[in-house]
Amino acid sequence: MNGQKTRDHRQTIELQGLDWLVINDGVMGGRSSAVIGHSPSGLEFHGNLSLENGGGFSSVRAPYEPGFGDWSAFELTVTGDGREYQFRLRESERSSAVAWRARFSTDGRRQTIRLPREAFEAVIRGRQVEALPGISERDFRYLGFLLTSDQAGPFALTVHRVDRIPAKDRH
Repeated sequence: MNGQKTRDHRQTIELQGLDWLVINDGVMGGRSSAVIGHSPSGLEFHGNLSLENGGGFSSVRAPYEPGFGDWSAFELTVTGDGREYQFRLRESERSSAVAWRARFSTDGRRQTIRLPREAFEAVIRGRQVEALPGISERDFRYLGFLLTSDQAGPFALTVHRVDRIPAKDRH
């Protein structure tokens, strides 16, 4: 798999080598704006959230091949702005595809957040759905971050590190 493995077999996902795409609410007529960039600190996702024209979300995502395999959790090291964000996994880039989201809050300081498998829920376009048969977490090929809020204004999230924690050996 792509990335570094540490002694506890976690896999660090190399964020800077991925092809990141910004998707804002402009796809629905909104006016939010965002950019994604790299710094020595990590992946920088920042912009301005607008509620005009029914807007209120901004996101970034990137393809990740060959996928994530069996996993029990993801561990994020981030510095945020006090807002709640979502970490998302997807099996397809189609907007109508199921995404698996886990929400996490930031507090303005560098923090490490563990998101166990149980923290993820299936959603389509932000609405929770039952997990669909035939979709396996092994098929996830995209990862990303999303901010959705009813609070307009600037936002900033620095992602220092993302680790995939593998599922325990079941044998």
